[in-house]
Amino acid sequence: MALTQNFSFGQNQAQAQKLVLTQGMRQSILVLQLDTIDLAAYLQDRSLGNPLFDVKTRLDAPSVAPVANDSYQIKDTQQSLFDYLLEQVQLTMRKTPLRALVVYLIEQLDPRGYLPVSNEQIKAELGITDIMLADAMTLLQRLDPPGVGAHDLQECLLLQAQADEYPVPTGVIAILTDQFANLTAGRFEAIQAKLALTASQLKAALNYIRTLSADPGLPYNHTATEFVVPDLRVHQVNGKLSMAVIKANQPRLVFAEETYAQLKDSTDREVQHYLKEKLGEYQSLTYSLARREETLSLIGRELVKSQYAFFMQEQKSLAPLLLRDIAQRLQLAESTVSRAINGKYLQTDFGVMLIKSFFSRYSAKDATHSVDQIQTVLASLIAKEDKTRPLSDDELVGLLHEQGLNIARRTVAKYRAALQIPVARKRKQGSV
Repeated sequence: MALTQNFSFGQNQAQAQKLVLTQGMRQSILVLQLDTIDLAAYLQDRSLGNPLFDVKTRLDAPSVAPVANDSYQIKDTQQSLFDYLLEQVQLTMRKTPLRALVVYLIEQLDPRGYLPVSNEQIKAELGITDIMLADAMTLLQRLDPPGVGAHDLQECLLLQAQADEYPVPTGVIAILTDQFANLTAGRFEAIQAKLALTASQLKAALNYIRTLSADPGLPYNHTATEFVVPDLRVHQVNGKLSMAVIKANQPRLVFAEETYAQLKDSTDREVQHYLKEKLGEYQSLTYSLARREETLSLIGRELVKSQYAFFMQEQKSLAPLLLRDIAQRLQLAESTVSRAINGKYLQTDFGVMLIKSFFSRYSAKDATHSVDQIQTVLASLIAKEDKTRPLSDDELVGLLHEQGLNIARRTVAKYRAALQIPVARKRKQGSV
C-alpha cells in the first residue's frame, strides 16, 4: 500500500511539473510572436489581474512610422488628441481660471501636438501675466503624450526626455538644450568635444534621441490610419552598421515593491499562496520578455551580416537568405525564427520595412544567387537595351550567363513577368 501511494505521488508530481513547463513555454512562444502593439495590450491585460506589476509603454509617443501597403499593425484609437488631453485636464484639475487657460492652450494645438502661436501672442490676446502663462504651459506640457505643447522640435524632444521615468543616457539633456544646432547638422564630433563625452556615451545619447517622436500627436491623427512600431533599428554609424532592439518601443514591467512588501509581511497562508502565484507570473513574463528581446537581437544581427551590402546601400538587391539559414546559424527551430519575425518591423536609414522582406529565396537553377539579385540584373539589362531592338528572352539568357547567372529561358520569362516587363515586341519603340 505504501509503495502504491508513493508511486502515485511521484507520478502526479511529474505531471504537474510537465504542465507548468508547458504553460511557461506557451507563454514564451506567445510573447515572442506578438507584435509590439499586441504585446503591450497582452501585458496590460495580465497586469489587471496581478497587483505586483504595472506596464510601462511609450507606444503613444515613440518612433511610430507610417506604412504604405501593410496594415498588420494599426494604431486604433477613436479619441482625438484634443479629447484625450481634455479628458486628462478634467480628471486632474479643479475648475479654476488656470484650468480654463490650459484648455484654451489645448484648443490652439495643431494636429501634431505643437503650439503654433507664440507666448507673446497669447499674452497679448488674453491679457495675462508671464507667471500665469508659465504655470499653464507647465501643466499642459506635463500631459500625456510627452512632447505635447512644444513650440518647436527642440522643445518637443527635450520635453520627452525630461518626462522619461527612467534615467536617460548621459549627455541627452545637454545635447537637446545646448547642442541642438550641431545635432541637426550632424556635427557629432563637435558635440562630443563640447560636452566631453566618450564615444560610447555619445552613441548611447544619439541612439536614445532617435527613439523620441517628432510628432507626439501622430497616433491621434485619423487622416493617417496605418502605423507600425518597429522593434529593431539598423543604421550606419561612421561607415559601419549598427543594429539594436529599440528598447524605448518595448513595453516594460514595473515591479510594485511596496505592494509586494505589504503582502509578504502577511501571516495568512492564502495570502502567501496568492503572493507566490503572482510573483511567479511576474517572473515568468519577465523571462519571456528577455527571451523575446534576445531572440530578436540575434536574428537582427544575422540579418545584418547576410544583407550587409543592401543595408549599406552598396547594392539594390538582396542576397539569398532563407529562414532555415538563420535558424541553422543560431541553432533555433525554423518555427521560432518564423514566429519572431512575423509582423515585426525594422527601421533603416531608408525607411521602415517588414523584417521578413529581407529574406530572399535562392534561384531554383542558381544556388549561389537570390531571385532578387537575378531580377535586379535582369531589370538593369532591359533598362539599358536599344529600344528600337529590344532584347529577346534568349538574348537575355546569354547576357545573364556572361555575368555568371545560369538560368533557363523560361525562368527569364517568369522573372520578367514578375517585374511586370512586357515581351520584347511590346517594348519596341520607333516602329510603325
